[in-house]
Amino acid sequence: MPDSWEEYFEKNRAEQDVYEPDVQRMWQGIDKKLKQPSVRWKSLLTKAAIVASVIFSVSLFIRHEMMMQAQIDSLAAINDELARKESNYINQVNLKWDEFKSMPSTDMKFELMLLEELALLDTIYNKGLNDIKQHGYNERAVLIMLDTYEKRLRIIERLISEKRKKQRDENKSKHIRI
Repeated sequence: MPDSWEEYFEKNRAEQDVYEPDVQRMWQGIDKKLKQPSVRWKSLLTKAAIVASVIFSVSLFIRHEMMMQAQIDSLAAINDELARKESNYINQVNLKWDEFKSMPSTDMKFELMLLEELALLDTIYNKGLNDIKQHGYNERAVLIMLDTYEKRLRIIERLISEKRKKQRDENKSKHIRI
């Protein structure tokens, strides 16, 4: 190849100026292209089918999500891991609550205050659940809901501890009186 295009064109100008294209062959090619079936319709139909399938898939996904949100009544409805965690917490809370109920009641003021705290935790749990129902899965709401279980356990354990402490104090005072 020459060093520059200018050199090439200078050397080959004579060939290029004399060359005439084969007009008959060009028109035959154009005629052949015009007689071929149009690919535009196939392309257009293919694109329309793709768009329709995407719209159908997205609408199906949205419908599924909306139905799932309507059915959420606990963390267990979201996924298996949360179901396990919630089930574990519920079992622990129920065991501690049964233990608390089996103990004799002594100081109603303190118990009422902590029972109000438990009711407040129920309200927080329900708000988190409603948030998930309205806006979909929310990691923060899930963590808050799980945290309510942990706090319930601590409150019930505190109630049990206070009852035991009160019983020990009463037992000591009975021994001292005798």
